Amino acid sequence: MKRGRPRRTQLQCIDTIPQVNDTTFEELKSQLLELDQRILTLGQKILPKGYTMQFESPYLAISNISDKKKLSADDARILVSRALQGNLHQQYAQAFGEYYIVTTCRARSFYGKNVDTSKKIGLVIVRLKRIFIIARYDVPETSFDFIPILELFADKLAEFDY
Repeated sequence: MKRGRPRRTQLQCIDTIPQVNDTTFEELKSQLLELDQRILTLGQKILPKGYTMQFESPYLAISNISDKKKLSADDARILVSRALQGNLHQQYAQAFGEYYIVTTCRARSFYGKNVDTSKKIGLVIVRLKRIFIIARYDVPETSFDFIPILELFADKLAEFDY
């Protein structure tokens, strides 16, 4: 009988999602009450045309202007709380009136697709020091186009200590 290396039955890739010092939604909300006007003009320059930004502490919602769906405060509270706890990827995420499944978890970002695969809609959540960016992209934007632009915008916000 030939003995070799034991085979792995399953490839495991574990990327721990760091928490933000046990911060809660209410603590983040009290830290940042308004957004600098420079951020809004910067967002208009970086983001694709037709996208709007809606700020309510501690999150910045970004969506297509042609879409009538808005991010409700309850959905944002749940998304931010679950992202702070590090378990956003364990259940469906509800935002902008749709359900999403989180497909990718990074150190500061979560990417998801709509549960209804016939719709070409995606969700991106980026966690910064004092703010969360919750963005929804739709056709004609794809994840390959939209995510790098949003990450660039998040980097610029991080430079302003948000």
